[in-house]
Amino acid sequence: RRARFVAMSTRLQPAEDLEEFRSALTDICSALADDVVRNGEGTNHVIKLAISGAPSKADAVALGRSVVNSPLFKCAVAGNDPNVGRLVAAVGKFIGDMPSRPSLDQCRMRMGGRQIFSEGRFDLSPQIENELVQHMASAELGDDGEAAFPRHKRTVDIEVDLGAGDESATLLGSDLTHAYVTVNADYRS
Repeated sequence: RRARFVAMSTRLQPAEDLEEFRSALTDICSALADDVVRNGEGTNHVIKLAISGAPSKADAVALGRSVVNSPLFKCAVAGNDPNVGRLVAAVGKFIGDMPSRPSLDQCRMRMGGRQIFSEGRFDLSPQIENELVQHMASAELGDDGEAAFPRHKRTVDIEVDLGAGDESATLLGSDLTHAYVTVNADYRS
C-alpha cells in the first residue's frame, strides 16, 4: 500500500512559486524518509540506492525495492562485506522476472563510487574490494545505541544503471543486523 499524506495551508501566505514550493516539500519529505531509515530498529548502515536506465518509473522503484529488501544483501552490508554477487543476484532475479528482460550486458553497477559490474561481468580486484570495505565501514552508524542522533549522514552508496530506458528512482534501505532480530524477537505483541 502507498502511504498517503496531507499538507494543509491556512492560505494566509500564497505560494508565489509553485515549483519552489514543490522542491522545498520534496526536500522535507526526503529528509524525513532518511531520518526514518536511519532511526530504524537495529540499523547500523543506511543504503542509498540510485536506479537509472529503467524502462519505466514502476520498474525503477520495483528493482530498488528488490535490492533494498534482499535479506542476503542486507546481511552483507551489515557485515561490511562487499559481496557484490548478492547485489547482482538481487538485480538479476528482478530482471529475470521482467517481461522485457533487459540484458545484464547493458547493466552497470557501482558501489561507493567504484565500478563493480559492467558488460555482464564483475569489475573487481583486491584493491577495489578493500576500498568497498572501507566505504561500508565509514557508513556505519555505530551499534551501541547510545550515540546522539543523527550520528552522521553517510550512506552505503549503490548505483544500478539497467541501460534499458530513461526512468530512475532513488530508494533508501537499511542493513539487517543481529540487533534488529533481537529487538523484534524479544517483545510480545
